[in-house]
Amino acid sequence: MRTGTETGGLLMRRPVAHVAAALALFGLAACTGANGEGGANGEGRATDDRKPLPSVRADAFETVWSQPARGEPGVPTVTDDVVLVPQGDVIDVRDARTGKSRRIVRANPADRIASTGLTGDVIVADIEGTLQGFDLRTGWRLWTQPYELRTIVRPGDEPQLVFPGTVVVTERGIVIHDGEGRITGLDPRTGEPAWQRQAECDSRAYTIAGATGDTYYAAVVGATARYSITLCQEGSEKVLKALDPRDGDRVWQAEAEAEAGAEAEDGGGRTHFTTAEDVIGVRSDDAGNHKASFTLFDESGDHLADGTVKDPVGDGRTVGRVGDTVYFHDGRQLHALRADGSPLWRQDAPNDLVVSARAVISNGEPPTPEMVQQRTGVSVVIDLSGKKRAMLPWPLRGELIGMSGELLIIRGAEEDGARYTALRLARHDVAEPALGGVAPSDWPAACSLLSDRQLSALGEGYLRLPVNKSRTVFGVRLPHETQCRFATESGSDKDIFQVTVRWVAADSDTARKVAASDLPWDTGVQRLNRNVHLISERNELRPEKSAMVASGRYVIGVNAPKNEKLVRTIALLLSD
Repeated sequence: MRTGTETGGLLMRRPVAHVAAALALFGLAACTGANGEGGANGEGRATDDRKPLPSVRADAFETVWSQPARGEPGVPTVTDDVVLVPQGDVIDVRDARTGKSRRIVRANPADRIASTGLTGDVIVADIEGTLQGFDLRTGWRLWTQPYELRTIVRPGDEPQLVFPGTVVVTERGIVIHDGEGRITGLDPRTGEPAWQRQAECDSRAYTIAGATGDTYYAAVVGATARYSITLCQEGSEKVLKALDPRDGDRVWQAEAEAEAGAEAEDGGGRTHFTTAEDVIGVRSDDAGNHKASFTLFDESGDHLADGTVKDPVGDGRTVGRVGDTVYFHDGRQLHALRADGSPLWRQDAPNDLVVSARAVISNGEPPTPEMVQQRTGVSVVIDLSGKKRAMLPWPLRGELIGMSGELLIIRGAEEDGARYTALRLARHDVAEPALGGVAPSDWPAACSLLSDRQLSALGEGYLRLPVNKSRTVFGVRLPHETQCRFATESGSDKDIFQVTVRWVAADSDTARKVAASDLPWDTGVQRLNRNVHLISERNELRPEKSAMVASGRYVIGVNAPKNEKLVRTIALLLSD
């Protein structure tokens, strides 16, 4: 495999008309000429490929631990002490600091564990639609209740419309909604009913939820660390109520409806809420969706802050609290407010966020055409003052499932299960933070990855066609194009293929992990060797094959829309 920038005797010319038309198979713009100066409008940060980039002291994600988990994955639970990893018929209780397994909790061999929660020292699990409790320290099954479960709602989870079998689990206990206007609290150690009472909302919100005549009824439930939180709606009245799972007592209630949301749901307005460990945020939209307002409460029901949103989009999200500062995303912007309600700052940000003692961190970034090409995960990181912001890559691909102290817990799919990884934001001396510490000059020209001899062996007259505007990765301008298409002037469109540099890792081992992380195993992935995975996908009802290759430090994608054999050949050439 070539890693230089010269291309030998094969010219990089503008494609003739029929080749340019065939390249539309990739759904991208026409290629550049020999200079390949895509992105010459100044996008990104320019780099001088003749001088090494000096290292700087900057934030970067580092891997604290990474462990596989075999079996069909369920919904995990992340706490400051442990990570509960349901896989098939077992729950692996892992130490959140080290990733090491403390013990294995076993259900019946034929069962599948769908989701988990934790209350005190009792693991609560949805197993084949029944609710079961296990001792966290011993792994012993404590009890089984034959409730027909619908979902488990935990602190910080997205609130759910209440249906029969909705279960709320907090550190203070377990609350079950039976769907007939009653709620029951279970003793976590025995599973037996500890109390029972009428549910928080009008019974019609549970039995005939939705519009009834001119009135709309609904009950939506979420959770903070201690309490079950319910939003009750009866017509235009919307009330937020907090219940203590230990005894069923109502702790507090507050009017959730703000001025902008005075219209009922069936009139076009909308009110919804989200929770963090100790904060509840409510956003109310007007009927025309021209204005919204939000209100923040702490877990004890004390009013914290209010705000307004013009032309609201998406949903609000309660991010969390650090000291006396509360963070809330209004659907468009992230707000930082003092606990007394005074605003500190606001700025555009993704809305799937967590907050640590150091920064607000996103679970990925809304994809752009540039980012779709990259192989690694990424977070937008905003310091708590709002003054510093960076886009920082993860050393793998997956989804952020929670925080344990200062650790971000990431889950990615693997061939026979999942991989859980803990990342930590730390200060390092790095060449370029947005590239994971790798210097821009370390990124190769995609058109130089195949040698003249290798191309000649594929067929006569292949042209190297660097792809316009493929020199910017996560805002950094690179010396070379990261995408290159190859086509023959006289051949058919089946001879066309594309090579993309998806990532450059710090070392070859990391490159293999990035290449193999979170592949679409459910659509079909075949391992050709430890460095090459063949991927089956469907595009507009047509099956396609592509490949992911780890070659030294490089992570490379290969695509040939109409030729699986060519994909295999190119991938294996690049892996040599």
